[in-house]
Amino acid sequence: MTYCPKCDSIPETTPKEGQLFLWPPVAHVTGKILAAAKLINLPVSKTESAVTLTINYSRPGFRDLIDAVSKDLLPEELSETKALIMAPNTSPEIDDIGRITSLSAIRAALGAEWLGDLLRENRLNSAFQPIFPINDLTTPYGHECLLRGVAPDGSEISPGVLFGAAHSATLLFQLDRAARAANVRNAHQAKVDGNLFINFTPSSIYDPDFCLRSTIDVVEECGLDRNNVIFEVIETEKIRSTAHLGTILRSYRDSGFRVALDDIGSGYSTLNMLPDLRPDIIKIDRELIDHVDHDSYKQAIVSKLIDLAKQLGIEVVAEGIERQEELEFLAEHKVDYVQGFLLGRPSPQPFKSPTA
Repeated sequence: MTYCPKCDSIPETTPKEGQLFLWPPVAHVTGKILAAAKLINLPVSKTESAVTLTINYSRPGFRDLIDAVSKDLLPEELSETKALIMAPNTSPEIDDIGRITSLSAIRAALGAEWLGDLLRENRLNSAFQPIFPINDLTTPYGHECLLRGVAPDGSEISPGVLFGAAHSATLLFQLDRAARAANVRNAHQAKVDGNLFINFTPSSIYDPDFCLRSTIDVVEECGLDRNNVIFEVIETEKIRSTAHLGTILRSYRDSGFRVALDDIGSGYSTLNMLPDLRPDIIKIDRELIDHVDHDSYKQAIVSKLIDLAKQLGIEVVAEGIERQEELEFLAEHKVDYVQGFLLGRPSPQPFKSPTA
């Protein structure tokens, strides 16, 4: 089975020895880099026009090298200085163009080396938050699987920290793939019954035919019914390409899964997506649910969203419920499913019905 080489490999930030090639955007940035290198007696090779700078390194001194040449650069200069790490005694060729990054990205990757270690060691746990049918608040319809990282000392790392580091260190593909697999395996190990909502970030999937294959294999490995696995698009309001997302969702559906969109109602663009994406389930943005019983504008929007979804044959989850009055409003307007701290907080173990 061929997997996506980008998603399924965790690259080392830097080889043990190598060369750092730098292409500063303008001459004064070149001058700053050369001056910084001189201060620490770091030899720099440069082309006659100083367009390309080359610095030999060996670990662990690479971090000191990057700190030195970056010290006096503005954030814009860091991001506009192109950089490439090569093996010793080699020069960039046409195939290396795709690996060219920025000096700021290399700095971020060094700061997130812990994330690469975490992924290689598979230190990923899950918390499970129940989702209930509106007419039965004792037996979950399913659980949303929420990622948690584990630090070397055993402490918990929030998903915000994990994905923030992944964005800055260009490890989003690898983290999102590992998160999907870990959530499926952890749910299976925890004996979660019913439907599983597995989050994913569309921007982390380049070619669904390859990028999703390993996740599908984990579902098969765990013997799960594909119809009980719902892949939930997170950060729906940030989607840049509806066409790309549509390709991903079709790939999931063609493989026998269902799909959900979150944060519906957080922007006009999310409603625009519905005719093209045709999800099985939508989740109403939690900001709309907050004190919906006191806000006539929110009431109008939420009730219309529920009505629209029913007309389109889409099921609706209202999330972020923390107050009884919110729950009563949603029950009155016949939402399908509800989720929130009022009903059940994320936990390492799935919700158990009192009669179970």
